[in-house]
Amino acid sequence: MSAGLGMGRFSKFIVSGFIALGAMATAVLAVEKTLRMPVISHPPALGNPYMANGLPSALMWFALFDPLIRTNEKGELEPALALSWEAVEPTRWRFILRDDVSFSNGEPFNAAAAASVLEWLGSDEGRAHLVASEVRGIASVDVVDDLTLDVITKVPDAILPKRLTAVLMVAPKAWSELGREAFAQTPAGTGPFRLSTWNKGGAAEVVANRQSWRAPKIDRILFYQIPDETALIQALQSGQVDLTTTLSPDAARDLEERGFRTVVTPTAQLLSFAFNLEGTKVEALKDVRVRQALNLAVDRVAISDAVLHGTQKPASQPGTSLTFGYDPDLTPFPHDLEQAKALLAEAGYPNGFKITAEAVVAGNADASLIFQLTASGLRDIGVDVELRAIVFSDWIRKYTTGTFEADLFSLAWNSEPYYDVIRPMEYYSCAKPMPFFCHEALMPLLHETGIIFNEDERLNRLQALSRSYRDLAPAIFILEVSEIAVVSESVRNYRVRTRVPVYEELDIGE
Repeated sequence: MSAGLGMGRFSKFIVSGFIALGAMATAVLAVEKTLRMPVISHPPALGNPYMANGLPSALMWFALFDPLIRTNEKGELEPALALSWEAVEPTRWRFILRDDVSFSNGEPFNAAAAASVLEWLGSDEGRAHLVASEVRGIASVDVVDDLTLDVITKVPDAILPKRLTAVLMVAPKAWSELGREAFAQTPAGTGPFRLSTWNKGGAAEVVANRQSWRAPKIDRILFYQIPDETALIQALQSGQVDLTTTLSPDAARDLEERGFRTVVTPTAQLLSFAFNLEGTKVEALKDVRVRQALNLAVDRVAISDAVLHGTQKPASQPGTSLTFGYDPDLTPFPHDLEQAKALLAEAGYPNGFKITAEAVVAGNADASLIFQLTASGLRDIGVDVELRAIVFSDWIRKYTTGTFEADLFSLAWNSEPYYDVIRPMEYYSCAKPMPFFCHEALMPLLHETGIIFNEDERLNRLQALSRSYRDLAPAIFILEVSEIAVVSESVRNYRVRTRVPVYEELDIGE
Protein backbone atom coordinates (compact mmCIF):
# COMPACT_ATOMS: atom_id res chain seq x y z
CA MET A 1 0.00 0.00 0.00
CA SER A 2 2.75 2.37 0.93
CA ALA A 3 4.72 1.29 -2.16
CA GLY A 4 1.74 2.14 -4.32
CA LEU A 5 1.46 5.57 -2.72
CA GLY A 6 5.17 6.13 -3.34
CA MET A 7 4.86 5.19 -7.03
CA GLY A 8 1.85 7.49 -7.38
CA ARG A 9 3.77 10.39 -5.91
CA PHE A 10 6.72 9.62 -8.20
CA SER A 11 4.42 9.51 -11.26
CA LYS A 12 2.87 12.82 -10.29
CA PHE A 13 6.35 14.28 -9.91
CA ILE A 14 7.34 13.06 -13.37
CA VAL A 15 4.11 14.39 -14.94
CA SER A 16 4.40 17.74 -13.20
CA GLY A 17 8.04 17.90 -14.25
CA PHE A 18 7.11 17.35 -17.88
CA ILE A 19 4.43 20.04 -17.58
CA ALA A 20 6.93 22.48 -16.14
CA LEU A 21 9.48 21.65 -18.84
CA GLY A 22 6.77 22.05 -21.47
CA ALA A 23 5.85 25.46 -20.11
CA MET A 24 9.51 26.48 -20.14
CA ALA A 25 9.90 25.29 -23.70
CA THR A 26 6.82 27.18 -24.76
CA ALA A 27 8.16 30.33 -23.14
CA VAL A 28 11.52 29.86 -24.87
CA LEU A 29 9.91 29.20 -28.22
CA ALA A 30 7.42 32.07 -27.93
CA VAL A 31 8.31 34.74 -30.46
CA GLU A 32 7.26 38.34 -30.02
CA LYS A 33 4.79 39.35 -32.72
CA THR A 34 5.86 42.57 -34.42
CA LEU A 35 4.06 44.29 -37.29
CA ARG A 36 6.29 46.47 -39.44
CA MET A 37 4.19 49.12 -41.13
CA PRO A 38 5.32 51.92 -43.47
CA VAL A 39 3.80 55.40 -43.35
CA ILE A 40 4.41 58.45 -45.50
CA SER A 41 5.34 60.35 -42.37
CA HIS A 42 4.89 60.22 -38.64
CA PRO A 43 2.26 62.66 -37.33
CA PRO A 44 3.71 66.19 -37.61
CA ALA A 45 2.01 66.91 -34.27
CA LEU A 46 3.33 63.61 -32.83
CA GLY A 47 0.87 62.46 -30.15
CA ASN A 48 -1.41 65.52 -30.20
CA PRO A 49 -4.49 64.10 -31.99
CA TYR A 50 -6.24 67.45 -32.43
CA MET A 51 -3.91 69.14 -34.92
CA ALA A 52 -5.04 67.13 -37.95
CA ASN A 53 -7.78 64.83 -39.13
CA GLY A 54 -7.10 61.81 -41.33
CA LEU A 55 -4.08 60.20 -42.94
CA PRO A 56 -1.19 59.79 -42.43
CA SER A 57 -1.48 60.80 -38.75
CA ALA A 58 -4.54 58.62 -38.12
CA LEU A 59 -2.53 55.48 -38.89
CA MET A 60 -0.67 55.97 -35.61
CA TRP A 61 -3.31 57.82 -33.61
CA PHE A 62 -5.93 55.07 -33.94
CA ALA A 63 -3.44 52.64 -32.45
CA LEU A 64 -3.09 54.89 -29.38
CA PHE A 65 -6.47 56.58 -28.93
CA ASP A 66 -10.21 55.97 -29.19
CA PRO A 67 -13.20 58.20 -29.89
CA LEU A 68 -16.50 57.90 -28.06
CA ILE A 69 -18.11 56.53 -31.23
CA ARG A 70 -16.57 55.04 -34.36
CA THR A 71 -17.70 53.97 -37.81
CA ASN A 72 -17.51 50.51 -39.31
CA GLU A 73 -16.58 49.45 -42.85
CA LYS A 74 -20.04 50.42 -44.12
CA GLY A 75 -19.86 53.89 -42.64
CA GLU A 76 -22.34 53.05 -39.87
CA LEU A 77 -21.91 54.24 -36.30
CA GLU A 78 -20.93 51.70 -33.67
CA PRO A 79 -19.91 51.89 -30.00
CA ALA A 80 -16.36 52.70 -28.96
CA LEU A 81 -15.85 54.37 -25.56
CA ALA A 82 -19.56 55.18 -25.53
CA LEU A 83 -21.86 52.16 -25.51
CA SER A 84 -25.05 54.04 -26.42
CA TRP A 85 -26.34 57.53 -27.16
CA GLU A 86 -29.64 59.29 -27.67
CA ALA A 87 -31.05 62.78 -28.09
CA VAL A 88 -33.04 63.26 -24.88
CA GLU A 89 -33.90 66.80 -25.98
CA PRO A 90 -33.34 68.61 -29.31
CA THR A 91 -30.17 70.23 -27.93
CA ARG A 92 -29.12 67.55 -25.41
CA TRP A 93 -27.42 64.27 -26.29
CA ARG A 94 -26.85 61.64 -23.59
CA PHE A 95 -23.94 59.19 -23.81
CA ILE A 96 -23.60 56.04 -21.68
CA LEU A 97 -19.90 55.18 -21.42
CA ARG A 98 -18.02 51.92 -21.32
CA ASP A 99 -17.18 50.77 -17.78
CA ASP A 100 -13.77 49.73 -16.43
CA VAL A 101 -11.64 51.51 -19.05
CA SER A 102 -8.29 53.12 -18.25
CA PHE A 103 -5.80 55.19 -20.18
CA SER A 104 -2.40 53.64 -20.83
CA ASN A 105 -0.89 55.72 -17.99
CA GLY A 106 -3.40 54.33 -15.47
CA GLU A 107 -5.81 57.28 -15.38
CA PRO A 108 -9.47 56.17 -15.41
CA PHE A 109 -11.63 56.92 -18.40
CA ASN A 110 -15.03 58.21 -17.31
CA ALA A 111 -17.54 60.97 -17.97
CA ALA A 112 -15.31 63.57 -16.31
CA ALA A 113 -12.41 62.61 -18.60
CA ALA A 114 -14.56 62.88 -21.72
CA ALA A 115 -15.98 66.20 -20.51
CA SER A 116 -12.51 67.64 -19.99
CA VAL A 117 -11.57 66.89 -23.61
CA LEU A 118 -14.71 68.50 -25.04
CA GLU A 119 -14.38 71.51 -22.75
CA TRP A 120 -10.76 72.02 -23.74
CA LEU A 121 -11.61 71.89 -27.47
CA GLY A 122 -14.12 74.66 -26.81
CA SER A 123 -11.54 76.84 -25.03
CA ASP A 124 -9.56 79.63 -26.65
CA GLU A 125 -6.50 77.38 -26.77
CA GLY A 126 -8.43 74.39 -28.06
CA ARG A 127 -10.24 76.27 -30.83
CA ALA A 128 -6.91 76.84 -32.57
CA HIS A 129 -6.81 73.10 -33.34
CA LEU A 130 -8.32 71.68 -36.52
CA VAL A 131 -10.43 69.01 -34.76
CA ALA A 132 -12.12 71.69 -32.63
CA SER A 133 -14.10 72.76 -35.72
CA GLU A 134 -15.91 69.41 -35.62
CA VAL A 135 -17.45 70.23 -32.22
CA ARG A 136 -17.80 74.00 -32.45
CA GLY A 137 -21.56 73.61 -32.00
CA ILE A 138 -21.20 72.32 -28.40
CA ALA A 139 -22.39 74.82 -25.79
CA SER A 140 -21.56 72.85 -22.63
CA VAL A 141 -21.18 69.38 -21.12
CA ASP A 142 -22.74 67.89 -17.98
CA VAL A 143 -21.30 64.98 -16.02
CA VAL A 144 -24.48 63.18 -14.91
CA ASP A 145 -22.60 60.39 -13.16
CA ASP A 146 -19.36 58.48 -13.61
CA LEU A 147 -20.53 56.77 -16.80
CA THR A 148 -23.14 59.22 -18.10
CA LEU A 149 -22.30 62.34 -20.06
CA ASP A 150 -24.71 64.93 -21.46
CA VAL A 151 -23.58 67.16 -24.32
CA ILE A 152 -25.60 70.33 -24.86
CA THR A 153 -25.45 71.96 -28.29
CA LYS A 154 -26.04 75.59 -29.21
CA VAL A 155 -28.72 74.55 -31.71
CA PRO A 156 -30.24 71.14 -32.47
CA ASP A 157 -27.56 68.97 -34.08
CA ALA A 158 -28.82 65.71 -35.51
CA ILE A 159 -25.36 64.43 -36.30
CA LEU A 160 -23.42 65.24 -33.14
CA PRO A 161 -22.62 61.52 -32.60
CA LYS A 162 -21.09 61.45 -36.09
CA ARG A 163 -19.03 64.56 -35.38
CA LEU A 164 -17.64 62.96 -32.23
CA THR A 165 -16.02 60.17 -34.27
CA ALA A 166 -13.31 62.74 -35.05
CA VAL A 167 -12.55 63.46 -31.38
CA LEU A 168 -10.01 61.10 -29.81
CA MET A 169 -9.86 60.90 -26.02
CA VAL A 170 -6.62 61.78 -24.21
CA ALA A 171 -5.72 61.22 -20.55
CA PRO A 172 -6.91 64.50 -19.00
CA LYS A 173 -4.49 64.77 -16.09
CA ALA A 174 -1.45 64.11 -18.29
CA TRP A 175 -2.78 66.53 -20.91
CA SER A 176 -3.27 69.37 -18.42
CA GLU A 177 -0.14 68.79 -16.33
CA LEU A 178 2.30 68.12 -19.17
CA GLY A 179 0.89 70.61 -21.65
CA ARG A 180 0.29 69.98 -25.34
CA GLU A 181 3.90 69.70 -26.48
CA ALA A 182 5.14 67.43 -23.70
CA PHE A 183 2.02 65.26 -23.94
CA ALA A 184 2.65 64.87 -27.67
CA GLN A 185 6.03 63.32 -26.80
CA THR A 186 4.51 60.84 -24.30
CA PRO A 187 0.83 60.42 -25.24
CA ALA A 188 -1.63 58.36 -23.21
CA GLY A 189 -4.85 56.97 -24.67
CA THR A 190 -7.17 54.00 -24.32
CA GLY A 191 -6.19 52.29 -27.59
CA PRO A 192 -4.67 48.82 -28.08
CA PHE A 193 -1.12 50.19 -28.04
CA ARG A 194 0.93 52.73 -26.12
CA LEU A 195 3.91 54.67 -27.40
CA SER A 196 7.33 53.24 -26.56
CA THR A 197 9.51 55.65 -28.54
CA TRP A 198 9.30 58.00 -31.51
CA ASN A 199 12.61 56.75 -32.82
CA LYS A 200 13.76 53.16 -32.68
CA GLY A 201 16.13 52.71 -35.57
CA GLY A 202 14.15 55.16 -37.66
CA ALA A 203 10.75 53.81 -36.61
CA ALA A 204 8.13 54.96 -34.14
CA GLU A 205 7.45 52.03 -31.83
CA VAL A 206 4.18 51.26 -30.08
CA VAL A 207 3.77 48.28 -27.75
CA ALA A 208 0.71 46.34 -26.69
CA ASN A 209 -1.57 47.91 -24.10
CA ARG A 210 -2.89 44.66 -22.63
CA GLN A 211 -5.27 46.56 -20.34
CA SER A 212 -7.06 48.16 -23.28
CA TRP A 213 -10.74 47.37 -23.83
CA ARG A 214 -9.62 46.28 -27.31
CA ALA A 215 -6.44 44.44 -26.37
CA PRO A 216 -4.33 43.44 -29.41
CA LYS A 217 -3.13 40.03 -30.57
CA ILE A 218 0.33 41.31 -31.54
CA ASP A 219 3.02 42.71 -29.27
CA ARG A 220 4.24 45.78 -31.08
CA ILE A 221 4.09 47.85 -34.27
CA LEU A 222 7.03 49.63 -35.85
CA PHE A 223 5.95 52.56 -38.04
CA TYR A 224 8.68 53.27 -40.62
CA GLN A 225 8.68 56.48 -42.64
CA ILE A 226 8.94 55.44 -46.32
CA PRO A 227 7.46 58.11 -48.61
CA ASP A 228 9.06 56.77 -51.82
CA GLU A 229 7.17 54.05 -53.71
CA THR A 230 10.28 52.36 -55.12
CA ALA A 231 11.79 52.06 -51.66
CA LEU A 232 8.48 50.78 -50.33
CA ILE A 233 8.25 48.05 -52.96
CA GLN A 234 11.80 46.95 -52.15
CA ALA A 235 10.99 46.90 -48.43
CA LEU A 236 7.95 44.68 -49.04
CA GLN A 237 9.82 42.27 -51.29
CA SER A 238 12.74 41.97 -48.88
CA GLY A 239 10.44 41.38 -45.91
CA GLN A 240 11.42 44.59 -44.12
CA VAL A 241 7.76 45.66 -43.87
CA ASP A 242 4.60 43.57 -43.72
CA LEU A 243 1.97 45.67 -45.47
CA THR A 244 1.30 49.04 -47.07
CA THR A 245 -1.73 51.09 -48.08
CA THR A 246 -0.05 53.65 -50.37
CA LEU A 247 0.94 51.81 -53.55
CA SER A 248 -0.27 52.47 -57.07
CA PRO A 249 -2.53 49.90 -58.80
CA ASP A 250 0.36 48.96 -61.13
CA ALA A 251 2.69 48.23 -58.24
CA ALA A 252 -0.03 46.40 -56.32
CA ARG A 253 -0.79 44.17 -59.31
CA ASP A 254 2.90 43.31 -59.76
CA LEU A 255 3.24 42.40 -56.09
CA GLU A 256 0.08 40.30 -56.21
CA GLU A 257 1.75 38.20 -58.91
CA ARG A 258 4.66 37.69 -56.51
CA GLY A 259 2.41 36.20 -53.81
CA PHE A 260 1.22 39.23 -51.88
CA ARG A 261 -2.46 39.81 -51.16
CA THR A 262 -4.19 42.97 -52.35
CA VAL A 263 -7.22 44.41 -50.60
CA VAL A 264 -9.21 47.19 -52.29
CA THR A 265 -11.37 49.18 -49.85
CA PRO A 266 -13.73 51.99 -50.93
CA THR A 267 -13.50 55.19 -48.90
CA ALA A 268 -15.71 58.20 -48.20
CA GLN A 269 -13.34 60.56 -50.00
CA LEU A 270 -13.00 61.83 -53.55
CA LEU A 271 -10.25 63.72 -55.36
CA SER A 272 -11.02 67.15 -56.77
CA PHE A 273 -9.69 70.54 -57.77
CA ALA A 274 -11.50 73.18 -55.72
CA PHE A 275 -12.23 76.55 -57.31
CA ASN A 276 -10.82 79.38 -55.20
CA LEU A 277 -13.76 81.64 -55.96
CA GLU A 278 -13.19 84.03 -53.05
CA GLY A 279 -9.50 84.49 -53.86
CA THR A 280 -9.23 84.16 -57.63
CA LYS A 281 -8.69 87.14 -59.95
CA VAL A 282 -10.03 85.12 -62.90
CA GLU A 283 -13.58 86.38 -63.25
CA ALA A 284 -14.44 83.57 -65.66
CA LEU A 285 -14.41 81.02 -62.83
CA LYS A 286 -17.23 82.83 -61.05
CA ASP A 287 -19.57 81.87 -63.89
CA VAL A 288 -21.19 78.49 -63.19
CA ARG A 289 -21.23 77.70 -66.93
CA VAL A 290 -17.44 77.97 -66.99
CA ARG A 291 -17.07 75.68 -63.98
CA GLN A 292 -19.39 73.15 -65.61
CA ALA A 293 -17.38 73.41 -68.84
CA LEU A 294 -14.18 72.58 -66.99
CA ASN A 295 -15.88 69.54 -65.49
CA LEU A 296 -17.00 68.43 -68.95
CA ALA A 297 -13.42 68.68 -70.24
CA VAL A 298 -12.10 65.95 -67.91
CA ASP A 299 -12.14 62.35 -69.11
CA ARG A 300 -12.63 60.61 -65.78
CA VAL A 301 -13.24 57.18 -67.30
CA ALA A 302 -9.94 57.32 -69.21
CA ILE A 303 -8.06 58.42 -66.08
CA SER A 304 -9.66 55.63 -64.05
CA ASP A 305 -9.01 52.94 -66.63
CA ALA A 306 -5.56 53.95 -67.88
CA VAL A 307 -3.97 55.05 -64.63
CA LEU A 308 -5.86 53.14 -61.96
CA HIS A 309 -7.13 50.01 -63.74
CA GLY A 310 -10.69 50.80 -62.74
CA THR A 311 -9.98 50.67 -59.02
CA GLN A 312 -11.16 54.28 -58.55
CA LYS A 313 -14.63 55.25 -59.83
CA PRO A 314 -15.35 58.52 -61.63
CA ALA A 315 -16.82 61.01 -59.15
CA SER A 316 -20.29 62.43 -59.68
CA GLN A 317 -21.07 64.45 -56.54
CA PRO A 318 -19.79 65.52 -53.10
CA GLY A 319 -20.02 62.04 -51.57
CA THR A 320 -19.13 58.46 -52.43
CA SER A 321 -21.39 55.44 -52.28
CA LEU A 322 -20.32 54.87 -48.64
CA THR A 323 -21.47 58.36 -47.63
CA PHE A 324 -24.82 59.20 -46.08
CA GLY A 325 -26.40 61.66 -48.52
CA TYR A 326 -25.06 60.02 -51.67
CA ASP A 327 -27.53 60.09 -54.58
CA PRO A 328 -27.16 56.94 -56.73
CA ASP A 329 -29.09 58.57 -59.57
CA LEU A 330 -26.46 61.26 -60.15
CA THR A 331 -23.94 60.47 -62.86
CA PRO A 332 -20.48 61.99 -63.41
CA PHE A 333 -20.09 64.86 -65.85
CA PRO A 334 -19.57 63.22 -69.26
CA HIS A 335 -16.42 63.86 -71.25
CA ASP A 336 -17.82 66.26 -73.85
CA LEU A 337 -15.34 68.74 -75.33
CA GLU A 338 -17.83 70.23 -77.76
CA GLN A 339 -20.36 70.98 -75.06
CA ALA A 340 -17.58 72.36 -72.87
CA LYS A 341 -16.42 74.73 -75.62
CA ALA A 342 -20.02 75.78 -76.28
CA LEU A 343 -20.51 76.67 -72.61
CA LEU A 344 -17.28 78.69 -72.60
CA ALA A 345 -18.40 80.58 -75.68
CA GLU A 346 -21.84 81.19 -74.17
CA ALA A 347 -20.17 82.61 -71.07
CA GLY A 348 -18.05 84.93 -73.22
CA TYR A 349 -14.75 83.02 -73.25
CA PRO A 350 -14.54 81.33 -76.68
CA ASN A 351 -10.73 81.54 -76.64
CA GLY A 352 -10.35 80.29 -73.11
CA PHE A 353 -8.19 81.92 -70.41
CA LYS A 354 -5.24 81.24 -68.09
CA ILE A 355 -5.39 79.79 -64.58
CA THR A 356 -3.03 78.46 -61.93
CA ALA A 357 -3.53 75.26 -59.94
CA GLU A 358 -1.71 73.89 -56.90
CA ALA A 359 -1.80 70.22 -55.96
CA VAL A 360 -0.46 68.07 -53.15
CA VAL A 361 0.79 64.85 -54.72
CA ALA A 362 2.46 63.14 -51.74
CA GLY A 363 0.24 60.49 -50.19
CA ASN A 364 -1.24 59.19 -53.44
CA ALA A 365 1.12 57.34 -55.72
CA ASP A 366 -0.79 58.39 -58.85
CA ALA A 367 -1.96 61.85 -57.76
CA SER A 368 0.60 63.69 -59.84
CA LEU A 369 -0.47 61.92 -63.04
CA ILE A 370 -4.17 62.29 -62.21
CA PHE A 371 -3.84 66.04 -61.77
CA GLN A 372 -1.70 66.33 -64.91
CA LEU A 373 -4.33 64.52 -66.98
CA THR A 374 -7.04 66.71 -65.46
CA ALA A 375 -5.08 69.82 -66.47
CA SER A 376 -4.55 68.33 -69.92
CA GLY A 377 -8.32 68.04 -70.37
CA LEU A 378 -8.72 71.74 -69.55
CA ARG A 379 -6.08 72.64 -72.13
CA ASP A 380 -8.12 70.73 -74.73
CA ILE A 381 -10.81 73.42 -74.46
CA GLY A 382 -8.40 76.35 -74.49
CA VAL A 383 -7.88 76.82 -70.75
CA ASP A 384 -4.16 77.24 -70.13
CA VAL A 385 -3.26 75.68 -66.76
CA GLU A 386 -0.05 76.33 -64.86
CA LEU A 387 0.13 73.30 -62.56
CA ARG A 388 2.34 73.55 -59.47
CA ALA A 389 3.16 70.95 -56.81
CA ILE A 390 2.80 72.07 -53.19
CA VAL A 391 3.90 70.36 -49.99
CA PHE A 392 1.20 69.49 -47.49
CA SER A 393 2.51 71.80 -44.75
CA ASP A 394 2.12 74.79 -47.09
CA TRP A 395 -1.24 73.54 -48.29
CA ILE A 396 -2.72 73.19 -44.79
CA ARG A 397 -1.47 76.65 -43.83
CA LYS A 398 -3.12 78.21 -46.88
CA TYR A 399 -6.30 76.21 -46.38
CA THR A 400 -6.77 77.15 -42.72
CA THR A 401 -5.89 80.81 -43.26
CA GLY A 402 -7.73 81.22 -46.58
CA THR A 403 -4.60 82.48 -48.33
CA PHE A 404 -4.51 80.42 -51.51
CA GLU A 405 -3.34 82.54 -54.44
CA ALA A 406 -3.90 79.82 -57.03
CA ASP A 407 -7.21 79.74 -58.90
CA LEU A 408 -7.64 76.02 -58.22
CA PHE A 409 -6.17 73.83 -55.51
CA SER A 410 -6.37 70.13 -54.75
CA LEU A 411 -8.92 69.36 -52.05
CA ALA A 412 -10.67 66.12 -51.26
CA TRP A 413 -14.38 65.98 -50.53
CA ASN A 414 -13.76 64.04 -47.34
CA SER A 415 -16.77 62.66 -45.45
CA GLU A 416 -14.54 60.74 -43.08
CA PRO A 417 -14.48 59.96 -40.25
CA TYR A 418 -18.25 60.14 -39.87
CA TYR A 419 -19.34 59.26 -43.41
CA ASP A 420 -21.88 62.03 -43.75
CA VAL A 421 -21.82 64.33 -46.78
CA ILE A 422 -22.61 67.36 -44.64
CA ARG A 423 -18.96 67.40 -43.56
CA PRO A 424 -17.41 68.33 -46.95
CA MET A 425 -20.45 70.43 -47.84
CA GLU A 426 -19.78 72.60 -44.79
CA TYR A 427 -16.21 73.36 -45.75
CA TYR A 428 -17.30 74.00 -49.35
CA SER A 429 -19.58 76.74 -48.02
CA CYS A 430 -19.80 80.10 -46.25
CA ALA A 431 -19.65 78.17 -42.95
CA LYS A 432 -15.90 77.67 -43.32
CA PRO A 433 -13.87 80.40 -41.65
CA MET A 434 -12.29 82.38 -44.51
CA PRO A 435 -14.19 80.39 -47.17
CA PHE A 436 -13.04 79.76 -50.72
CA PHE A 437 -16.59 79.02 -51.97
CA CYS A 438 -19.54 80.89 -50.50
CA HIS A 439 -23.01 80.48 -52.03
CA GLU A 440 -25.43 82.13 -49.62
CA ALA A 441 -28.50 80.35 -50.99
CA LEU A 442 -27.09 77.02 -49.76
CA MET A 443 -26.75 78.07 -46.14
CA PRO A 444 -30.42 77.68 -45.04
CA LEU A 445 -30.48 74.26 -46.70
CA LEU A 446 -27.27 73.17 -44.96
CA HIS A 447 -28.65 74.43 -41.63
CA GLU A 448 -31.90 72.49 -42.08
CA THR A 449 -30.10 69.17 -42.50
CA GLY A 450 -28.56 69.62 -39.06
CA ILE A 451 -31.88 69.86 -37.23
CA ILE A 452 -33.68 66.97 -38.96
CA PHE A 453 -33.56 63.93 -36.67
CA ASN A 454 -35.62 61.67 -38.96
CA GLU A 455 -33.03 59.79 -41.05
CA ASP A 456 -35.21 59.25 -44.13
CA GLU A 457 -36.17 62.90 -44.30
CA ARG A 458 -32.60 63.99 -43.73
CA LEU A 459 -31.33 61.64 -46.46
CA ASN A 460 -33.76 63.20 -48.95
CA ARG A 461 -32.55 66.70 -48.04
CA LEU A 462 -28.90 65.74 -48.37
CA GLN A 463 -29.46 64.09 -51.74
CA ALA A 464 -31.15 67.28 -52.94
CA LEU A 465 -28.12 69.22 -51.72
CA SER A 466 -25.82 66.80 -53.54
CA ARG A 467 -27.64 67.63 -56.76
CA SER A 468 -27.32 71.36 -56.05
CA TYR A 469 -23.60 71.07 -55.40
CA ARG A 470 -23.09 69.08 -58.58
CA ASP A 471 -24.90 71.74 -60.63
CA LEU A 472 -23.02 74.62 -58.96
CA ALA A 473 -19.71 72.82 -59.59
CA PRO A 474 -17.60 74.40 -56.83
CA ALA A 475 -14.89 71.92 -57.80
CA ILE A 476 -13.79 69.68 -60.62
CA PHE A 477 -14.99 66.30 -59.36
CA ILE A 478 -12.42 63.71 -60.45
CA LEU A 479 -12.41 60.27 -58.81
CA GLU A 480 -13.75 58.42 -55.79
CA VAL A 481 -10.83 57.15 -53.72
CA SER A 482 -10.34 53.48 -52.95
CA GLU A 483 -7.52 52.28 -50.73
CA ILE A 484 -5.30 49.56 -52.18
CA ALA A 485 -3.49 47.60 -49.50
CA VAL A 486 -0.74 45.10 -50.22
CA VAL A 487 -0.37 42.54 -47.44
CA SER A 488 2.25 39.83 -46.91
CA GLU A 489 1.21 36.22 -46.31
CA SER A 490 2.23 36.43 -42.65
CA VAL A 491 -0.41 39.07 -41.82
CA ARG A 492 -3.75 37.67 -40.68
CA ASN A 493 -7.17 39.23 -40.09
CA TYR A 494 -6.44 42.37 -42.10
CA ARG A 495 -9.41 44.68 -42.48
CA VAL A 496 -9.88 48.42 -42.50
CA ARG A 497 -12.09 50.84 -40.59
CA THR A 498 -11.99 54.54 -41.57
CA ARG A 499 -8.88 53.90 -43.72
CA VAL A 500 -6.98 52.49 -40.74
CA PRO A 501 -6.29 48.80 -40.03
CA VAL A 502 -8.35 47.31 -37.20
CA TYR A 503 -5.27 46.93 -35.06
CA GLU A 504 -6.79 44.82 -32.29
CA GLU A 505 -7.67 42.07 -34.80
CA LEU A 506 -4.37 41.94 -36.68
CA ASP A 507 -2.17 38.91 -36.13
CA ILE A 508 1.21 37.77 -37.40
CA GLY A 509 2.07 34.16 -38.21
CA GLU A 510 4.40 32.10 -40.32
